[in-house]
Formats: sequence, structure tokens, C-alpha cells
Amino acid sequence: MSSYIVHSIEAILYIIIIGMTAYLFCLSIYSIFLSLFGFAKFKKDYPDSKPEARFLILIAAHNEEVVIGATLENLKKIQYDRDLYKIVVVNDNSTDRTGEICDQYGVAHVDTIEGEFQREGVGKPAGIQYALRKLGFEKVKADYDLIMILDADNFVDANILTELNSQWLAKDKPEAIQTYLDCKNSNSILSFGYCTSYWMMNRFFQLSKYRLGLPNSIGGTGFVVRSDFLINIGGFCFKSLTEDIELEIEIVKQQGRVLWNHNTRIYDEKPDNLKTSLKQRYRWSKGHWYVAFTNLFSLLKLTFTEFKWKYIDQLFYLFSMGRALQVLIILVNIFILTLLRAYNESSDGFSSSMLSNLFIVKFAIGTKLAGFMGLGNWMSVVTHMNLFALFSILYGMFILPIYATWMDKGIILNPFKLFFSSLYFGISFVFVQFLAFFRWKKQNTWVVTPHNKVQEEHK
Repeated sequence: MSSYIVHSIEAILYIIIIGMTAYLFCLSIYSIFLSLFGFAKFKKDYPDSKPEARFLILIAAHNEEVVIGATLENLKKIQYDRDLYKIVVVNDNSTDRTGEICDQYGVAHVDTIEGEFQREGVGKPAGIQYALRKLGFEKVKADYDLIMILDADNFVDANILTELNSQWLAKDKPEAIQTYLDCKNSNSILSFGYCTSYWMMNRFFQLSKYRLGLPNSIGGTGFVVRSDFLINIGGFCFKSLTEDIELEIEIVKQQGRVLWNHNTRIYDEKPDNLKTSLKQRYRWSKGHWYVAFTNLFSLLKLTFTEFKWKYIDQLFYLFSMGRALQVLIILVNIFILTLLRAYNESSDGFSSSMLSNLFIVKFAIGTKLAGFMGLGNWMSVVTHMNLFALFSILYGMFILPIYATWMDKGIILNPFKLFFSSLYFGISFVFVQFLAFFRWKKQNTWVVTPHNKVQEEHK
């Protein structure tokens, strides 16, 4: 192989490493910054209000005869004026007894299998869109202030509508509010990994962003959206497999607000089976990348025209990735840096000093930073930046979940159980997220996640 080709490959590797290192370093700095606003004790920041908001609760269900009865039984416990909310089950192409069980509970259901309206999109959002068409766009807009989306397996706190009503009125009627996303089960190593991830994100991502006045993230279930906003954008018709993220970005781009409620919760079933989990997270990853790439330029444009941090914040979120994948990238970066350093020291190859002159010194950044830190050269700076990113990931995987769970649930996590569950959950995420990166354009297949928990299951 000619020296020119070797030098070219080496230069490309350097550029890729610098780019990935800079990205992960910025992501780490921002994640740590956000986490600082999650440590303080939570205090309710709105007064209690009398029931006023009118809710339409839509429950997405496809062949959910196992769990739908328990869910409807749980919803009976809601403490709110019964005349101000209605429950409708979106019985989406079910071939089991889901509709029959709804009838037994006296709960209305829309049966999409009747095919009265053309299906718009795929999966859960298509079913909800059908239900909105059946109920009537304008009637929904006139009769209800807020639409709540739940999954068929979800349990809720009895105060959920009371708290959402009070916050919505006190905060000048924002476009959407996401409630605390808790777990229905955590008794397997996999579901425990899910739960600790959610518990950490609830406090150190969602609550932190809420305290900073940044748009919160919609989590797919347990959220409300203003009916007039939803109808005005065409209903629940979305192009991606992650309609929650797509809705969130649409709200932000239209100058709307997404708030967080830390005072009431929904309880969502997490997969115990690895195969089921991988299918679910593959769908999430494909949808996430789709929303990221299709909204990149519009968010960048808004960033440079309006100069508002909330758009940069959304870009950070959209182009974040699983911690295990970040660790893998960091380790690969360090490994390649080690090889390149050894190569430069043992040959007349494309030296690090040459690259420094070409890319770093030209901008008067790398050399000054290296000199200030006493690291000698830019490769040491890059290596230390990767190590810092690795530290921030470990901080997010262990310190933050332990603190969040103690503060919000009164539970002291077993650090060994946390380590193995986080490792299992994280490593199993790497493959699907990497694969989804190359298949993000394909948004036409929705894989249903089966549910079977009729009560909370925790060890």
C-alpha cells in the first residue's frame, strides 16, 4: 500500500475521531449540566385548582384482553369530576375479547376493524387517528380541552387528572404535559434495567429541563395534549414510528410548550423478554433517528434565526444515543488513537504534529488547550476528552439512578444489581441502535409489544 493511501486513511481516521470526540464531549458536558438541576428536593410549583379542564382519555389497545380489564378497573379510582372526562378505548384491529371486556365495564370503544375510515399511518398513531375521525375532529375540539394518551397496560395515580388540571390552568394552558413515567414491573434483570433508566431520566432529564424552562420530552404514554392544537395540525397523523418525539418537535417548532408533572404518575409495563425488548427498542431507535434526520435542518435554521437555546437542546436530545453505544465509540476512539500514536512513533507516517498544524493550530485551539493542561499534544487532549465522556456516562449510569430512586421512590438500590441490569440493558441496546441508524428511512412496520401484567410486580 502506498504511503499516500496510508496517510490519507490516517488523516480520515483523525478527522472522524476528532468529530466524534467533540460530539461526545459536548453531550457529556451538557448532560452533567442538566443533572445539576435535578438534585434539589421536588416542590410543587402550582396551586390546586377546582376541576375545570375537560379530558378525553384515549387508550390504545390491540388484542389486549389480558390487561384491559385491570386497566379499566384502575381508571375507576381517578378522583375527578366524572362529568369532565370520558374514556374511550381505541380497539385497534383486535381479534380477541378486548371490545367485549370494554362493554362489560361500560366503557366506549372505537373498533378500527370496521374500516369506516382510511388508515393514516401505521400502528398506534394510526389507530388513534382513526378514533379521532370517528369521534369527529371538530366535536373533539369543542367538547374537550385536553386529550390524554394511555397504553392498554397502564395504571395511573388517582390524582392524575386533578394534578394535570391544576398545572395546566396555572401555567397558562401549555400545549402538552408529560407525567412521571413509572414502572409496573421490575422483577427481572431486564425490566429492572428499564426502570432504573426511567427513574433516572424522570429526575435528571425531565425535572431538570422543567426547572430550566426547556421543553420536556413526550414519552409515548401518560401525556396530555391540547385538543385544539392536535386537531389544528391534522390530528394524530405522524410519519415516524415514534409519534411522541415527532409530536414534541412539532410543538417546539410551533412555539408551543411541553411541561413536566413530577407530582403524578403512570405505571407502564416493561418487557421481561429480551427478544420482545429488542423489537421494541429497534422501533424506538428507527423512529428516533428518522425524527432526528428529518428535523435537523429546520431546527438548525430556527437556532440561527431565533437564537434560542431550546432548539439546540432538542438537537442534543435527537442526536443522543444509548450510553452503551457511547461507551463503545469512546473505547474505539481510544483504541485507534493508541494505534495511530504507536504508528507515528515507529514510522515516518502522517504525524500527529502535521495534523495538529493542519487542523488544530490553524484555529489556535488545540495547542493552547494542550499547553494549558500540560498534556503535550492534541492527541492527549482528545484522549482525555474521551475519558471525561466515559466518566460522565458512568456517573449517569450509577450515581444518578441511585439518587433519583432514593429521592422519588424511597428505595435504596442495590449497586451490584444496578450494575448488572444497566450493563445488560445497555449492551443489548447497542446492536439495535446501530442497526436502526442504517435503516431509519423505513417507517412502515409497527411491531406490537405484548402485555400481560395485571398488577404491579416488584421484588
